[in-house]
Amino acid sequence: MTERYSSYLSPLDAAFLHVEDRNNRMQLAGVLIFDGPAPSFAEFREAISRCLPALPHFRHRLHHTAFGVLRPAWVDDDAFDLDYHLHRVSLPSPGGHAEITGLIDHMSADPLDLQRPLWEMTLVEGLADGGFAVALKVHHCMVDGLSIMDIFATLCSPEPARALPQPQPWAPCPPKKWWQISGVNPQLPKADWEVIGRLRRIGRLIRQAPDTPFNSEVCGPTRRTEYVTVPLRDIHDIRHAYGATVNTIVLAVVTGAMRRYLSRHGELVDHLHAFVPVNRRPEHARGTHGNQIAMTYPGLPVGESDPHARIGKVAEAVKRATTTSQADDTAALLELGRYAPQPLAALMNRALQFNAGMFNLTVTNVPGPPVAVYFLGRPLRLILGSTPLTRKHALTIAVVSYNGALTFSVTTDPRRLPDGTDIVADIRAELDVLGQITTSARRHS
Repeated sequence: MTERYSSYLSPLDAAFLHVEDRNNRMQLAGVLIFDGPAPSFAEFREAISRCLPALPHFRHRLHHTAFGVLRPAWVDDDAFDLDYHLHRVSLPSPGGHAEITGLIDHMSADPLDLQRPLWEMTLVEGLADGGFAVALKVHHCMVDGLSIMDIFATLCSPEPARALPQPQPWAPCPPKKWWQISGVNPQLPKADWEVIGRLRRIGRLIRQAPDTPFNSEVCGPTRRTEYVTVPLRDIHDIRHAYGATVNTIVLAVVTGAMRRYLSRHGELVDHLHAFVPVNRRPEHARGTHGNQIAMTYPGLPVGESDPHARIGKVAEAVKRATTTSQADDTAALLELGRYAPQPLAALMNRALQFNAGMFNLTVTNVPGPPVAVYFLGRPLRLILGSTPLTRKHALTIAVVSYNGALTFSVTTDPRRLPDGTDIVADIRAELDVLGQITTSARRHS
């Protein structure tokens, strides 16, 4: 029997619950597109069932303490029903690009049941090229981008003929008393000058971002997603030419795309501030659930017209954001929620953590498998990701690498940014410009 699991959510995990409302579903979505014929639903269900022992958090639900004073805890779901979480759909004809993005948009708008384990998985048939997809939706309080990749790694294998794990028995146990659940720290933090200094710096962060079209109030759960996939070697060619990292080039491409979009609308500013989560999950903790990220807010120099100079300025901004106390300051603010009653912590998170003045857009960059992987012997072709919008943040960009390709997925509130998915074309155009500059520099070197 699997040991009973009980643990309070971390302050960061709880924050994703606090900021959710009917307009903002804090759900991550991922779609794996495979070549080859779809498995039967029975085969699909059996594969997921066999993988559950390696995904223990898939059987956990939220447990709320009396009066909601403490953070919710994860406990085994004593009514766990795998069939509730698994679905099968067929895309409408012709089953192409538009139908796939429509599926992602539907997943993002449809809420998860907070009384059950916070995930759903769907076998998607009817793709135009004869392939199929597996779509996963998980609440952000349960996973971050890297842990979603760990889920995919559990389902898939670098070997086409991998045998499924053997079935293992599982049964839930009664929930523990609140004082027996891990994650409680009865000691209050010392209100020293360091804490006060961090709060002062947070006050400056709250006022750093300019007003842009991206910071309109999100007015409903409807989302629109568009994506573009590019060869990863193109990014590597550019980064080698500039001596930069992949992440820097990704942010430079996004910066150029934002400049194009804002210029078309007559809204160009000097800098945007992006919320860029940085992985803090140690290697030994791979496969665990929860969010282990640092929050950074680099300034993107959209006012810089020279693409070459933009890359240098982006590199400097990323360095400042990751080497200064910025990430520690926001982490310290979240830690205050560890000791505050949850109604107060929820107010803090809604007012501060996702404040429109802190950032203009979210950019995530998650590495996927560098080589081909397989699910039930079928090769994975493409990974698509989608991250949630938050109040007064109508644009997110999720970047995922897999097997020599890099996919940019742009998610917007179509009521606030009706042409927001045009940003995908801006990303493609910016990559073309940087590629041409790199090629020209090689010819003259």
